[in-house]
Amino acid sequence: MKTNSYELLVNATGQLMQQHAFDHLSDEKLSRMQHYLHRLGKQNSILDREKRELFQLFSEADLYTETTTPQSLQQWQTAMSCFGKNASQGNLLEPMEG
Repeated sequence: MKTNSYELLVNATGQLMQQHAFDHLSDEKLSRMQHYLHRLGKQNSILDREKRELFQLFSEADLYTETTTPQSLQQWQTAMSCFGKNASQGNLLEPMEG
């Protein structure tokens, strides 16, 4: 299940990157995020510290750009829920309550 969750996360993030949700991030932050995503895509795992940093970077996403599609938002929310995160609240570091 974790492999599928990581694949979904990598795909959802890639879609949002193409739709400019992370354009406002510095080159350094984008580089780190792409590095972690590349490792997830290849190895299906990253260190806990890296995962925390990755989700911190995700919390800076601008999900409401003009180019973001409803399908991408749905895929993003599904991916975040696989990790116990609520993408619509903006703070992805807190687990969802429920």
